[in-house]
Amino acid sequence: MFLKIGKYLSILLCILFVSCFEYEEELHLKRDFSGEVHINYVVPLKKYSLNSLIAFLPTQKKDIIEKINKSIFSKPIQIYDYHFEVIRSEEEKQQILKQRKKGRVSYKIKFNELSQLEGVLLGNLLVQQKKKSISIKRQFKSVLKPIRQTSSLGEKKIHSKTLKLLGDGYAKFKVYFPQNYECESNKGDSGLGYVYYTMPLVETIEKPGLKSWFFTIRNSE
Repeated sequence: MFLKIGKYLSILLCILFVSCFEYEEELHLKRDFSGEVHINYVVPLKKYSLNSLIAFLPTQKKDIIEKINKSIFSKPIQIYDYHFEVIRSEEEKQQILKQRKKGRVSYKIKFNELSQLEGVLLGNLLVQQKKKSISIKRQFKSVLKPIRQTSSLGEKKIHSKTLKLLGDGYAKFKVYFPQNYECESNKGDSGLGYVYYTMPLVETIEKPGLKSWFFTIRNSE
């Protein structure tokens, strides 16, 4: 019993920090499906340094480059227009975060093939590219398993508190492509030359299993 509650408490502490999480990604595709991606995120910082509390979203340029170049089989990926700034938390719900600083990071990556960004972008990226079309699948893991009816009162309270603390955290994805291309998507909004999808962070805990977003862009000419 105490082990289970301890596990929930450790997850709750992680959520306390991730609740100020914002992630935005803009993917710009050219006619041949090469292009560039613009990445922007806000993360909580460690108390005595400017490093991120979220390991997979680092703040320092050298750490970002190291993270996105873990594969020994791919060509080195470079970033450009890197920018980092420290911002103060405006979160009023949680006393623990009241004085905690946050950092905003932005940078861009150019690519010849979107598959180069597998292991670089948030979540899992699966790409199937043909001459006139490209199919993209994004998958995101759940933060926590759903609460069970047999769970203790303490576990249920912690679970409920976690949901509240997630607040307005989100991951936002935007994809731009030539306006004469067609797009089919299972989620989000699509229109002339774009497809958008916003995933509230709370969904990663309310609904079990992988969250999947997939879309296909094709040249109809």
